[in-house]
Amino acid sequence: MSRQSNSTTDFLSRTPRKGSPREKALRACITDERLATYNYEAQRRSCPALELYLWDHDMASACMGDIAILEVALRNRMDRQLSLLALEQNGTEDWYMAGLQFDDRTQYQIREAWNHLTPHQRKNHTHGHLIASLTFGFWRNLLEDGGTIHTKWPDQRRADYENDLWRKGLDKTFSNGRQYARAVEERWTRKYALDIVKNSACPA
Repeated sequence: MSRQSNSTTDFLSRTPRKGSPREKALRACITDERLATYNYEAQRRSCPALELYLWDHDMASACMGDIAILEVALRNRMDRQLSLLALEQNGTEDWYMAGLQFDDRTQYQIREAWNHLTPHQRKNHTHGHLIASLTFGFWRNLLEDGGTIHTKWPDQRRADYENDLWRKGLDKTFSNGRQYARAVEERWTRKYALDIVKNSACPA
């Protein structure tokens, strides 16, 4: 028997039959408090809350592929700009060891990524392996203001990502950013770029 192709049928086909073993198993894994957040919309649509929960799960899963692509693109573009900055200032493309003014959090994340590399990775193509080990949050944090840098206790100062990173090349990560901001009548700034990255990585 042919299956209807409309979205409603596809949507309902993923919902387990009420009282079935699968439905019972799902309900055992999902708390009543969690499902309660879907009750209002479920009543408005005259469908089970579990149905909306599963749809929400499917949408989140579908978005993860796009987010993964975004992460790789952002990582590679920011890595390139940081490499050019380090090359200009210190003669090396290995920006993570070129003396750039990173705050304590950024330095800690770099050390953690380094510690996760194997001895072989540290000796061969170190740059690429390290960059791939840094999380999405690391790259997003470089678009923030910059936090505390502890030099020699108790002395400390603050990193200035606006002037030391953004204005010295990191803004070029977003090649069409200025045009995009102008099109929506916004001002192209580091904080505006940060908002775009945050919103892209956190779909509603």
